Amino acid sequence: MDTSFTTPPISRRGFLKTATVLTVSGAALGTARPVAAQDDSTLTEWFANVSNYRGIVDKRGNGRVDVIVGAEGNGGGFAFDPPAVRVDPGTTIVWTWTGEGGLHNVVAEDDAYESELLEAAESTFEHTFDSEEVSPYSCGPHKPMGMKGAVIVGDIEVTASAPKPEYTYVTREPDYGDWFADVDNFEGTVDMRGQPDVRVYIGAEGNGGGFAISPPAIHIDPGTRVHWEWVGEDGPHEFVAEDGTYASALQSTGEWGYAFDGVGISKYACRPHGQHGMKGAIVVGDVFDGLYEVTPAHLSVFGALGAALLSPLAFGAFLRVRDRLDTRRKK
Repeated sequence: MDTSFTTPPISRRGFLKTATVLTVSGAALGTARPVAAQDDSTLTEWFANVSNYRGIVDKRGNGRVDVIVGAEGNGGGFAFDPPAVRVDPGTTIVWTWTGEGGLHNVVAEDDAYESELLEAAESTFEHTFDSEEVSPYSCGPHKPMGMKGAVIVGDIEVTASAPKPEYTYVTREPDYGDWFADVDNFEGTVDMRGQPDVRVYIGAEGNGGGFAISPPAIHIDPGTRVHWEWVGEDGPHEFVAEDGTYASALQSTGEWGYAFDGVGISKYACRPHGQHGMKGAIVVGDVFDGLYEVTPAHLSVFGALGAALLSPLAFGAFLRVRDRLDTRRKK
């Protein structure tokens, strides 16, 4: 099977020192052909309960496109990956089973094609799309769980907004300054600690189109590998670290990876669209280690002393009151 990318071994040599470009197979990296949205919520509703849907992946320019059946999503091995692709007329889609999630099949909503129920890993089914159309499909047994996909053939205009993912946010936000002031999809830092590999989407919906990084801010452990995946149709996009340590290629589809080590906060932005709010941040490790956090309880205990320290006269009054109390205790 022709995988969309492979991850070579990554050596880690200090914080933000080792970059690994992921190999993209069959990816069209040329200038994207933006598709204007129309008032059509068909695919938005179709993907409303599809947990791994982040946008339409542009695979135009490829005679064959691979889709994984039984990918991780919707609570287990119950997803198509990528769930939505745009291809040229004449393209053959090849669905390949992972062996996860039990029996799956591929069934077009209009019954134009249907595979057998299969379970064995490396089983395949293929269909060639000859003319422009929008073809939603699903796995019959797991459609209610969100195991759905779609093939958009040609330049047909569609609207397909991604559902809002369920994230767990950190309880204490790092100080980003005004970095996220113009980022309309920033709602906090997503806690992704405990995962050796995490995924971030480039070209997600936000900032007036497909100009968002999703999630924009994540917290990871040292040693975690971050995989950025290009989605949407408003590219190409290229992101660069604020300090210039790493940078992706300018592309419209595919993936790119980087291993983070050490402790710190790495800010990055899309070079063409950063001024429109297409920015992100990676928080690595315990950035608060060694910092003393003052709580309301501390303020109530030390409030009088803190106020006294602000003024020499008040501090002198504070010492006099303390001496009187000590004298009374001795009596």
